[in-house]
Amino acid sequence: MYVFALNCTIVLVLSALAVVLMLWIRRRIGTDSLRRNHEVAGFVYSVVGAIFAVTVALGADTAHDEYIQAERVASAEAIQVANLYQLVDWFPSEDGKLVKGLLRQYAHAVVEKEWERALHKEEPAAPETQAVFNELMKTVQGLQPATIQQQTAYSEILHSLFALRDARYTRLYGKHAELPPLLWLVVILGGFITIGFTMFFSMESSKAHIVLILLVSVLIWSNVMVMSQVHHPFNGISITPPRALIEWVTHI
Repeated sequence: MYVFALNCTIVLVLSALAVVLMLWIRRRIGTDSLRRNHEVAGFVYSVVGAIFAVTVALGADTAHDEYIQAERVASAEAIQVANLYQLVDWFPSEDGKLVKGLLRQYAHAVVEKEWERALHKEEPAAPETQAVFNELMKTVQGLQPATIQQQTAYSEILHSLFALRDARYTRLYGKHAELPPLLWLVVILGGFITIGFTMFFSMESSKAHIVLILLVSVLIWSNVMVMSQVHHPFNGISITPPRALIEWVTHI
C-alpha cells in the first residue's frame, strides 16, 4: 500500500508541476503568440506523440512478458506441490503421511509468509518456509520404496521434488529480464517532451487548459508507473498472487 501511495503522489506532483509551468508560459509568452504557432506545433506534436506511443508500447510489452513469466513460475511451483501430494499416496507409511503434512505446511508458509516479504525487499526466502522445504527434501529422499510400483512412483516423486526446487529458486532468486536503461530514459524523457508540447497550445479558457494538462500528465505518468510495477511482479504495487497455491490449499 505504501508503494502505491508513493507512486500516486509522484504522479500528482508531476502533474501539478506541469500545470504551474503551463500557467507561467501563458503569462510569459502570451496566449496570442502561442495561437499563431498552433499549426506548426500541432504537426510536430502529432509526430512526438506517435513516437512516444511506440516507445511506451515496446516497454509495456516487455514488462507484460515479465509478468506472464512470473505467473508461470508461480503456477509451476503449485503444480509440483500437488503432484507430490498425489504421488506420495503410494507410500501409506508414516513417512508418506509426514511428507503430506510437510507439503501442506510448505504451501501455507509460502502463501502466508514468504509472498509478502517481497513488499519489504527483504531476503526473499522466509526462514520458516526454507526450514520446511529443507525438511521436505530430507524426508522425501529418505523414503524407502519396497515394491516395483513404489519404485516407479519414487522416481516420479524425485522428478517433481527437483522441479519444485527449481521453481522455488527461480521465483526467489531468478534473474528476470530488465528493461534497458536507455529505454527507460527514452520513455521518461518522451513523457516530459509530450507534456511539454501541450503547454505551447493556447485555449481561451485557462481552466480548460489546466484540466487538459492534468489529464494528459496523469495519463502519461500513470502508464510509466504501471510499466515500472508490472516489470517487478514479485515486489511492485500488484504482486503476482500465488493463485494456484491458494486454490490448492483451500481444496485439500
